[in-house]
Amino acid sequence: MKHIPNILSTIRLFAIPVFVYAYFNLSPYVAAVIYVAAWLTDALDGYLARRFNWITDIGKLLDPLADKLMQITAAVCFTIDNLLFLAVLIPLLIKELAMLVGGMLVIKRQKVVAQAVWYGKLATVVIFVSAFVRLLVRDCLAVDIAVCAVILTMLVFSLLMYYFKIFRGKYNETIRKQ
Repeated sequence: MKHIPNILSTIRLFAIPVFVYAYFNLSPYVAAVIYVAAWLTDALDGYLARRFNWITDIGKLLDPLADKLMQITAAVCFTIDNLLFLAVLIPLLIKELAMLVGGMLVIKRQKVVAQAVWYGKLATVVIFVSAFVRLLVRDCLAVDIAVCAVILTMLVFSLLMYYFKIFRGKYNETIRKQ
């Protein structure tokens, strides 16, 4: 039973190409349904893992990987439609790369896998809602600008919080080994 959250994360990974197919070949509304279903499995796997203490190290890696890949995939799809979303895609990729490098340094030096915290979860929810709005309202420059602004704000906020509160704060790490 403790692997149910990991199975849900794996389902989310398999939903990514289905989302892309729906976005470009079916309709943005079908893509939105897939996106919401993926988000619901994320909420369910998090609830189950915490409620029943089914938290595993693989789950600590698999869950955010599925989330981030879905976010990046949505950003790539949006960028193909409107190059304005490069303003989100590039910082998103930089943030995720920084988080990956930071997480790997913590694993290597501290021998622990850092768990998500409230500001990371807040950023995920805000980015999800913003992307969902973009899925429902395509071809509206004002919505695209607003979605980009909100997502960029959350990316910067969460990256700074992770850096100062977790990487530098909790684990007392720096990029260079002291």
